[in-house]
Amino acid sequence: MKGLTTFLLVMLMAGATTMSAMANKPVKVKVSQDAFVQGGNTANEPMGVTESGELRIMKSGGTDKYSRTSYLQFNLKKVEDFTSVDLNICIKVYESKEDASAEFEMQVYACADNKWNESSLAFNNKPEKGELLATQTMGVNEKNEWVTISLPADKVKQMLKQSKKGKISLVLSNDNFNKTSGVVLSKERLWSNGTPANREAYLQFK
Repeated sequence: MKGLTTFLLVMLMAGATTMSAMANKPVKVKVSQDAFVQGGNTANEPMGVTESGELRIMKSGGTDKYSRTSYLQFNLKKVEDFTSVDLNICIKVYESKEDASAEFEMQVYACADNKWNESSLAFNNKPEKGELLATQTMGVNEKNEWVTISLPADKVKQMLKQSKKGKISLVLSNDNFNKTSGVVLSKERLWSNGTPANREAYLQFK
């Protein structure tokens, strides 16, 4: 009887461990809409249509044609409880012509407005950015590389709770311009041979 009891305890512990592992299995959600905006004579132009392969980030506090901010939207209806959130982007950082050692600084903001659409989003109708979620500093690279940015899970949960349709939006901004810039690959990006790049941004939940 003692042997049977021990066996049952071992099986129960193994089952609990398996369920715990399943519960902590990462959930990946790809971006559903993405676009960038820029000022100047393109302030009314939907860059998500005319330049759909890229998400440019540079001099976001300005108003000229080099002032660029990117927007990401995710549908999180199928995401349940989580304790960590990582934003993953495939980005190329361009160096400053004045200082080759300068690094690119990017801010990630919350955005309460989820009504925007990548086919109509422009500088003059862009949603306001909300609370700062993260700041990431990146060095110059010769090609697009994956970068993981940790976001505060409690803030993302709050955004999700306030969203009526299970969607959240993020703003990628370059607040402190130092002549560097970043370009993130969008979900529409194609390689030179016409095949999809499949390098779109995604959130990973654990």
